[in-house]
Amino acid sequence: MGESKRQGPATTCDGTVLIVEDDDLVASALSLSLRHAGYSVVTAGDVEQALERFGDQTVDVVVTDLLMPGGTGLDLLKHLDQRDPLVPVIIITADMSLRPAAEAVREHAFDYLTKPVSREQLLSTVARAIESRRHTEAKRSAERRLHEEHRQLAIRHQRTAMLLSVLYNRAVEGIIVLDSAGRLVDASESFVSLAGQPLHELLDVDIRELFEPHPTEGDVQDRVVRLAAEPLASGHWRGEVTVRAARGRRLPARMSLSVCETPSVEADDEQTRYVIALLYYETAYEELSRQLQQADRLATIGLLAGSAAHEIKNELGPLLGYLSMLEHGGSDPAVAAMLKIMRESVKRVEEHIEQILAPLRPRVRTRGAVVLRESIEGILTLLRRAGRLRRLQLKVDATEEVVIHADKNEIHQIGLNLIANAVDALGDGGGGERGTINVRLYCEQGFGVLRVADSGQGIPETLRARVFEPFFTTKGSGGTGLGLPVVLDIVRSLGGRVTLDNNTPRGTVVTVYLPSYRAEGSLESDAERRTRQITRIDG
Repeated sequence: MGESKRQGPATTCDGTVLIVEDDDLVASALSLSLRHAGYSVVTAGDVEQALERFGDQTVDVVVTDLLMPGGTGLDLLKHLDQRDPLVPVIIITADMSLRPAAEAVREHAFDYLTKPVSREQLLSTVARAIESRRHTEAKRSAERRLHEEHRQLAIRHQRTAMLLSVLYNRAVEGIIVLDSAGRLVDASESFVSLAGQPLHELLDVDIRELFEPHPTEGDVQDRVVRLAAEPLASGHWRGEVTVRAARGRRLPARMSLSVCETPSVEADDEQTRYVIALLYYETAYEELSRQLQQADRLATIGLLAGSAAHEIKNELGPLLGYLSMLEHGGSDPAVAAMLKIMRESVKRVEEHIEQILAPLRPRVRTRGAVVLRESIEGILTLLRRAGRLRRLQLKVDATEEVVIHADKNEIHQIGLNLIANAVDALGDGGGGERGTINVRLYCEQGFGVLRVADSGQGIPETLRARVFEPFFTTKGSGGTGLGLPVVLDIVRSLGGRVTLDNNTPRGTVVTVYLPSYRAEGSLESDAERRTRQITRIDG
């Protein structure tokens, strides 16, 4: 038996049906009904022939007799299940007992029909079988497509995670993950290397242990807590920080903070907020620091030159006078005395010239015990000679001997910048009294403290965050913008800190904390304790 040809006008093919029937009359009747309904029909007389037909073309549904010579419909069902488990098989038999039906169901037949089969029942069952197959194929195709999409997404996520891991751990910038309380959850390898501690020791550490308070930006941990409590859309901040780096270094950096939330897996899950900190720092900071301090020393030459020129002028007066007397006088015993005075004057001129040249020479830091009061008195003497302290009230309050561990030149640079800034803040006073400067020296919790306050106009709130930026100045052409940045830089290198208080009714207060000098038999323990209150009005 072969494939039957379609009779009558052409119809739309709704599927291909394989009829397996050893009775030619029954097979012809079934084929005719299916062709009139628009199906393409293939016939076979036994199991072996049915398997050949099935392998030659695509079959959507199989209608087979249960009992045939050479094998049953259940045998065919088993073979087809191995070749195409999705193809629906309809079993037809004249046996009215339940046993054949039970076996057909057990062998996963789509349906079981008994002879004689009506045309409506045949077409309805075949239609359901084809619809079931197509639905199953569509479902399987969707599952395969979804599985492939998941596989591609998994590959993409794995590749993205690998790239993010490389960026996270190998980026020059430091990356820190913080919880809403400001405690460290994770950190990149670059920041771990910068901190000089293994990651397991940094986990759950309060962020304030890794960063120092900034003079104007305040405490980093407080900033993180406030940021995490704000609405997510406004959870961003940028500012200046100081990293407590390895080997005791203090490294200035710019920090960018952003708030993020973990997505909820379940509807009742709570979202967790994290603050991501991205640090930008200059690896060649030490060299930049040296250059910055050198630039500031060059900027002080103008002040030093003015002071030295004033003294040179005063010393040249008697020198020229005595020379004039020698020129018009004779040999006299007093000549020897005048020559002595001349030599002393020339010696003082030499000392002032040396004072001008000193900042240009390379400096070698020699840190040890420095009496803060002596350094401040030397600075005030210099400013007084230069005429900088006229028409102002200067108060120096040294309630105890403050001895710090530093280099004398560094302390001179810090004190000179702070007091000179305070003097400039008073302006010219309109020809009258300019105002008041209070300098206070005291000890506090292992630090020697230098506090300089002026009664000037203060610093506008909009400029507070920038006063420690290099080359930023509010003095116009009269300033270099290096004073406070250099103070901050030196204080950091000494292991101290600087705070700027601009919340007073008037004026500005800058407080510098420097480590006290402590050693066995140290200068601090042996120094004479005394209280000194100096109040001057310089004319």
